[in-house]
Amino acid sequence: MYKILCNTKLYRLICSTFYCILFVCIVYNQKCFARSSQTTDTIKLQLKWRNQFQFAGYYAAQIKGYYADQGLKVKILPGGPDISPVDNVAMKKADIGIFDPGILLKKNTVKDFVVLATIMQSSGYCIISLKEKNILKPADLIGKKVLVSSDQGWSVFKAILLKEGLDPGKVNVIERKLDSEEITDNVADAVVTYITSQPQRLKSLGYQINVIRPEEYGVDFYGDILFTTKDFAYQNTHITDAFIEASMLGWKYALTHENEIIDYILTLPDVKAYGVTRENLEYEAAEVRKLIMPNLVELGHTNLGRWQYMLTLLQKLGIADKNFSLKNFIYDTQKNRLSQWYLPIIYTTILILIVIVVIMLINYQLRHRIKISTTELRNEVKQREIAEQLANENKEQIELILNSSNIGLWELEVKSKKTQFNQQFKKVLGYSPEYSFLAKDFFEKIHPEDLKLAKNLFSTETRDTNSQKLIQLRIENANGEYIHTLSSSKLLFKDEQPFKISGIILSIQELKQKEFEVLQVSEELSRRNNELKKFAYITSHNLRAPIVNISSLSEMIDKSSLNTENEMIFEKITYSINKLESTLNDLVEVVSDEKSGDFSLEKIDIGDTIELVLNNFKNKSSNFKAEVNLDLKINDLTFSKRCFISIISNLLSNAIKFNTNHKVIINIETFQNEESIILKFSDNGIGIDLSKDKTRIFGLYHRINPQIEGKGIGLFIVKSHMDTFNGEIEIESELNNGTTFILHFPSAKTIMLQMSDTSNN
Repeated sequence: MYKILCNTKLYRLICSTFYCILFVCIVYNQKCFARSSQTTDTIKLQLKWRNQFQFAGYYAAQIKGYYADQGLKVKILPGGPDISPVDNVAMKKADIGIFDPGILLKKNTVKDFVVLATIMQSSGYCIISLKEKNILKPADLIGKKVLVSSDQGWSVFKAILLKEGLDPGKVNVIERKLDSEEITDNVADAVVTYITSQPQRLKSLGYQINVIRPEEYGVDFYGDILFTTKDFAYQNTHITDAFIEASMLGWKYALTHENEIIDYILTLPDVKAYGVTRENLEYEAAEVRKLIMPNLVELGHTNLGRWQYMLTLLQKLGIADKNFSLKNFIYDTQKNRLSQWYLPIIYTTILILIVIVVIMLINYQLRHRIKISTTELRNEVKQREIAEQLANENKEQIELILNSSNIGLWELEVKSKKTQFNQQFKKVLGYSPEYSFLAKDFFEKIHPEDLKLAKNLFSTETRDTNSQKLIQLRIENANGEYIHTLSSSKLLFKDEQPFKISGIILSIQELKQKEFEVLQVSEELSRRNNELKKFAYITSHNLRAPIVNISSLSEMIDKSSLNTENEMIFEKITYSINKLESTLNDLVEVVSDEKSGDFSLEKIDIGDTIELVLNNFKNKSSNFKAEVNLDLKINDLTFSKRCFISIISNLLSNAIKFNTNHKVIINIETFQNEESIILKFSDNGIGIDLSKDKTRIFGLYHRINPQIEGKGIGLFIVKSHMDTFNGEIEIESELNNGTTFILHFPSAKTIMLQMSDTSNN
């Protein structure tokens, strides 16, 4: 067959074409090589701070020869407190600089800049203060002195202050000259610095610190970025591309050879002078990796949508130029690379021709091998058909379950970053089955404030094969609206190495909408309840004076001068006044209990407090003979002591009042479950017919037994106290067989969280 092929015109044509194209490629390639190998002027790279692992990728690109392989000479310029990368690049003292999204605030120069690559997907800035300064949140910075170096990082926290409704002008910003340890000399109260090194540095010096991170307040900006002027970037794009490519190779090497790069950094003069140790650099390397997220996002990846989110936020807060646009802000040389397309096309053509020749030469051998394998394949096909039939039946059942439950599935291969999304996943987000979904698309559609949570879905740090992560995320759907979803992922291992992450997504938008509606109803009920309380409080105080006056005037009337008819009328008036005054006194008691009580939490000794209540009853009545039995498995309770005393007093009063036995027996028991501390209060009284009174028993003025004197406000007050702290009260009772009240007191942690949520709302 080879001889026949050699004698054909087709073969001669193929050979002629091959040699012509090969000649053109060699000439073109030589020109490209000559152009790329030309010695360029030294490129000056301005770091944003002193030499440290934060810039490990550029050191690696230099010492491993990645810059030299691209025909580049690069000089790395260390930064410092008095060095501004933005100013140096603008004034051409440096060609390329490293800065952060604060570049958007440079009104006079930002229009001339272009972003080449994003190194850190999350901001490394933080505010550090000593523990004793008690600076825990942005509001605590008001009136304080804060150290800032060349405006690095301050723009991020300025945005946080404005977002929190605070005036940044009330923070005393001081130029930073040294480093974070300046705060230990009382030069300032706090310092804007980098999370990758300074917390560990201060801790190693023996200081306890507080740290404020931007993402904790919904401001999750990019970290380090590479930038330059548009003139430099587009004047010679192959140099710019070569620099970016070499730098990214350097970062890949640095992140996989940390110890080697740390050894190199320790040899740099300013590192020794600054007292940096290997331990410091190892800590910094781990923190830098968290900010870069190499397992989740491609090195250098820059998303225009996220830049637009940052710019819009800064513009809304009034600290960025509202007329600035991100058009041409991200480096893109596609429009300048038309001529560079020729080489790939030529190589592709050559490859196709070679493949055709090879196919023709090996075709004969393949046919022979196919005949030999046909019999074996037929048997295998039959076996596979049976297996596929069973698999299809199972697949149909699984798809039916998934479609019915509206659950979407996704997979991410750890090494190749290859992703797969099923049709139901696209349906959950409102996309058509033909829509092509990639991992970066999914990540970019997550709400910026939920990005930190989303990182957990893609983390490969856990070694627990049974570990599953379940979180709530807001994700942008096909209509551009954020919907609430419930997402879960699981890391799969192969040969003890992570190789795949599998996850699900479930829309909970309807549940969230119902939750929002319930919250609105709850807020409305709370508002009306507060208005009613205010009305009762005002009414009780405004009516007291007129009633007292009427009562006083009635006492001044000489009843002996009244005739029989007027005396009878006067007695009815007096009865009505006394009745109104009694009702008002009840109202005042209820309102004052709500209005003037101390509801502060404290640790209560249950046994001592009950003993105090019993002593009060004994002091008021010498005939008090109730037998009180205590079984306190839990004796400590975090609650309002005044409210607890009121609860026990009212229950004890009712137990004595509604008892026809000669001896009153009361049993009080406490124990704890997973969520609350439980107190059981039981008596041997007349009991309650719950079939009639259960729904009204805690109502105001509801009397359990009209034949027994009472006002009907005691159990109302008990229920009000429990409701104040989100406690619960149950009742068990039978006629003539006593009554048991079961009180569920929330744990101290639960009460504090509830009060915190209430104050925040």
